Amino acid sequence: MVQDSGSGWVVSADTHKEMLLALYFRDLAAIEPVGQAGLSALSPKVKPAAAQELGQESAGELRQEWQSWWERIISNTHPSIDIQAEPDFAEFSDSPSLQHLMLAHYGNAYTWTQRRLGEYQEFCRNTTTVRLELVQQLFDERELEGEEVGALHLKLVELPLAEQRAWFIEPDTVIVSQDLMRDVALFRSYLEPIIAMLT
Repeated sequence: MVQDSGSGWVVSADTHKEMLLALYFRDLAAIEPVGQAGLSALSPKVKPAAAQELGQESAGELRQEWQSWWERIISNTHPSIDIQAEPDFAEFSDSPSLQHLMLAHYGNAYTWTQRRLGEYQEFCRNTTTVRLELVQQLFDERELEGEEVGALHLKLVELPLAEQRAWFIEPDTVIVSQDLMRDVALFRSYLEPIIAMLT
């Protein structure tokens, strides 16, 4: 995790293991999230190999079960899955289609997730200074404009997503494509209005 702070504000940036796992299963089964626009596909692309295993009825059930899991992750009410061990996913007993998918494909999901976590460590080594300097600059600019930043903890969740953009999750979280940091102007264009809205 990377963290920086100033007069009343704190920004932390990290990846999220359970989100990685959830998004892997989403792409593996070609689940289209319900409601608001979802996050883009993962990068590298996960082949939707499990999609052909599902009938029409179980695909609809799986979509609802996955959506419920994702909403619990976003709201931090769902206990984290220990991806270091091979779980039985007993906590998903009320989501039989999702539990079946997880049990059938856990080995590949675990390997894929571990690789992304390793890549994230390398990503952090290469971008930490630039990222923190930019966030510091955005907060400094708000204060120069006469805005009182106050107590604020902005959480950046950095994920390997194919689309270079950011998604704001209320009240204080921004899911960011890791590649967005490679384009400082674009990174700024997403974060600046979010920081302005929160301060």
